[in-house]
Amino acid sequence: MTAPTPVRALPRSEPTDHPVESVIVGYGHAGRDLHHRILIALAGRGAVPRGEALVVDPVRPVDPLPGSRWLSSLPQALAALGSPASAVVHVATPVRDRARTIRDLAAAGIRRVIMEKPFAESPAAARELTDLIRDCGVDVLPVAVWPSSTITRRVVELLAAGRIGRPVSLHVEQSKPRFRRSFENSAHSSAFEVELPHQMLLALHLFGDAESVEAVSWPLRNPAGQDRMLGGATVCLRHRDGLVTTLTSDLTSPVRIRRLRLRGTEGEIVAHYPIGGDDPFGQIQVTGERDRTLLPDAPLTTFVEDCYRYFTGSEERPAGTDLRLHARVTELLAAASAAAVPGDAPSLLGRPDSHAFEE
Repeated sequence: MTAPTPVRALPRSEPTDHPVESVIVGYGHAGRDLHHRILIALAGRGAVPRGEALVVDPVRPVDPLPGSRWLSSLPQALAALGSPASAVVHVATPVRDRARTIRDLAAAGIRRVIMEKPFAESPAAARELTDLIRDCGVDVLPVAVWPSSTITRRVVELLAAGRIGRPVSLHVEQSKPRFRRSFENSAHSSAFEVELPHQMLLALHLFGDAESVEAVSWPLRNPAGQDRMLGGATVCLRHRDGLVTTLTSDLTSPVRIRRLRLRGTEGEIVAHYPIGGDDPFGQIQVTGERDRTLLPDAPLTTFVEDCYRYFTGSEERPAGTDLRLHARVTELLAAASAAAVPGDAPSLLGRPDSHAFEE
């Protein structure tokens, strides 16, 4: 067994005089189509210094985005940096590689990291990763999309203003047709790994810790056979104050849904998050309001921008990036997955829609 790379303790991330250099480790869907595209967009309006990035992937990208410089290994990328203190590293590797990547980054003097979800592949791995990050001093911001959303921030404002009284129940649905990627990609083994980490994080961000009460999952029916447990899942949680949360992700849905529905003792909030980056707007409606409110909303873009502002000392740590919160999400999803009973995908016939304010 190869001895682990020694890790030297690093201070908490602080502003640096060196120009910011972006490094993207892992240039698959998340690294290329999310992180790098967002960097280019942010650079275009001056929100980050530059859209160029060192791209680290063992496989040469077939269609890299403009401004990318490909290097096949992390040591090559680290050697190409002007200074370790200048780097903001986006870790978009498979989840099983996270601990090794963080250890290598720490050993090279890197201390500013944005890490893609999921946080870890198991509760034990989450605890190990949390301890590693704490001990080596790397300042890691796990991706927290929905806490950065304009829609979520508006919901928090409405709750603080008492617009719906005491919250009683929360339902979040993040469904979409996900057939080709599920059939062709073996990166995920169940629906609990795809959209539910985002929803679970949002629920804990809004209402604090919870316990898993029950869960149901259903398979993805492949016309060619070989069904996989990637059809979808529903998880029910009970928070410490008694509020009940239901999280649903149907990956066989014929339409895209990103919806939050929050009932209180004196009303209801129904919010729709943007369903894609091509139309960055969300909508929200509250009991007593005749019209829906339209809000510009690009949550992941906002999150990445907030991360860079934090790393350069101009903003507080982005909401939802507490490592313990992400470790707890991993624990709850593992418990729900282990306890899930088999079920069926929601029927298209007679399926109730979540219209606002129905009795």
